[in-house]
Amino acid sequence: MVAQVIMPQGGQDIEKGTIVRWHRKAGEPVRKGDVVCEVETEKTVLEVTAPQDGVMLRTFFAEGEEAKVFSVIAVVGNPGEAIPDALVPSKMAVSAVEKASPEEGQARPAAARAGTGDGKIRMSPKARQLAQERGVALDGITGTGPQGSITAEDVLAAAERLSSGRPPEEAAVDHGRLAPMSKVAKVTARRMLLSKQSIPHFYVTVAVDMTAAKSYRSDFNSRLPNADTDGISLTDLITRACVLALREFPQLNSMVRDEGNLILWDDLNVGIAAATDAGLVVPVVEGADGLSLAELAKRTRQVVAAAREGRQVSVAPARFTISNMGMHGVDNFIAIINPPEAAILSVSSVKPTVVPAEDGSIQVRDMMNATLSMDHRVGDGVLAARFLNFVRALLEDPAKLG
Repeated sequence: MVAQVIMPQGGQDIEKGTIVRWHRKAGEPVRKGDVVCEVETEKTVLEVTAPQDGVMLRTFFAEGEEAKVFSVIAVVGNPGEAIPDALVPSKMAVSAVEKASPEEGQARPAAARAGTGDGKIRMSPKARQLAQERGVALDGITGTGPQGSITAEDVLAAAERLSSGRPPEEAAVDHGRLAPMSKVAKVTARRMLLSKQSIPHFYVTVAVDMTAAKSYRSDFNSRLPNADTDGISLTDLITRACVLALREFPQLNSMVRDEGNLILWDDLNVGIAAATDAGLVVPVVEGADGLSLAELAKRTRQVVAAAREGRQVSVAPARFTISNMGMHGVDNFIAIINPPEAAILSVSSVKPTVVPAEDGSIQVRDMMNATLSMDHRVGDGVLAARFLNFVRALLEDPAKLG
């Protein structure tokens, strides 16, 4: 049976993707789950896997070409199996290399001389992303990586040379300089503008005593043989608390479909806002409610690390996002909802704070502010307060998070 390989969306509001590299060619065998190609969207690079065992019957797009999300980019089946006409794209793009014959003197990019030897440029996904963001032509770069591959450092060096050699009038704008936004920044700007224009935000803040949470984290990690790589963070505790709260308050695990209806999602996927060289991205921990605290911490490390390398592990949409700026020394901040989600939690730094105790004494506790930004169409301030107080209760009694 012929199975389709689909161009993933790789994020909300994404319409097209570019084939970066094929890992399997037509006629080569594949097993279900094998990576068959890498595709790039405006925000990340994704690995696309084979939907079943068989052989690659045909690829419909060449490397460097764009395809609409959810379109068929290749098919997998049994050797010699016929491909239904309905699966063949009506307008298949043909690459310039395929159009031109060797007699026409088609020149290969200069970087290919240090690449694979077959006219393809060998480079990391991060380098390719930086090249596109900074407008650097690949044929002007000599790779310094393994087997002559182009590294991110090669691209940055080329971008600096390009910038220094650009005529001043091209970069000058009155009394300033033109600073083009990266693709990621453009997508973020567009989505945040849409959010503030279309979602009636309101905000609720609580102060959370994180003294017990910090102690719990230390005790938890002290029992691990490799705490540096396998330990949990305060962000993991906050994420786990939000997951349990979303189970208790499913209205926040939703989206507004139209004026009179919500969609209450069955899946619980948490987005973790992460800063990268290209801008802010939100990698997703898929099925977070099915993970233990340790599993959640491990999965979060994986998806954030991949995002910072320009890759995206999961294409599942986030249902709720957490933005933690605690490592940046902030007292408080308010995040913008990532549409079409219903809410986002912003978390500030944990700081020693003098607070009055119930017995009237004065104590120093590790305090943190947490602000929930919520879509007022989904619920009111009472719902937001109940959700936040549930999260606070869990963080102040962290044994319940295990």
